[in-house]
Amino acid sequence: MSVSVSSFASLVASFPVVGFSGSRRAPSFSEVAAAGFCGQLARGFEGRVLVGCAAGVDAVVRQVFPFASVFSVSASEASRLGGAAFAARSARLVQSVAESRGVLVAFPRGACPAAVTPSRSFRGCGSGSWGSVALTVGLDCPALVIVEGSSGEFPAPAALASCFSCVGSGVGFSVWWSAPALSPVAGSGVVGSQGSLF
Repeated sequence: MSVSVSSFASLVASFPVVGFSGSRRAPSFSEVAAAGFCGQLARGFEGRVLVGCAAGVDAVVRQVFPFASVFSVSASEASRLGGAAFAARSARLVQSVAESRGVLVAFPRGACPAAVTPSRSFRGCGSGSWGSVALTVGLDCPALVIVEGSSGEFPAPAALASCFSCVGSGVGFSVWWSAPALSPVAGSGVVGSQGSLF
């Protein structure tokens, strides 16, 4: 039986904070998936939502959650620092999620760059979404990653892929979960990463 992306919103709904990261390109699978997921999460979610200032997935999240805390980059920062300003913004968002005992939900576009590994500092190697995922894992914070394709393989280097378990899939997508070893899976009462929730 096929499921929808939105059916996974319950996995993160009991966290006090949910941060989002995803592709800036629109239209894309990531944007459509984020819209379905956020629409379902918004039904009764009372926690805080953290998101960036970009187009694509960030814009979808801001539209569904108009009172979200937005992490932004000023025009002067962008012109002075270039890509480093956006990396710093993403790092601030992930650190805030981790400090709040929250969860990151990511909708990356394409495979993770080969040099990206779990780390306590931001290093996306050109991909802000994958850099955010790697930092989240490095900070021992839970992450839910929704990727296009249902090949059964997490599209990231082994060091990062080994931290995730597939928790479900549908037509054209798969959903992956990573949580610290001693962290309960939200709403499940189960300790640690879990291979299948659905």
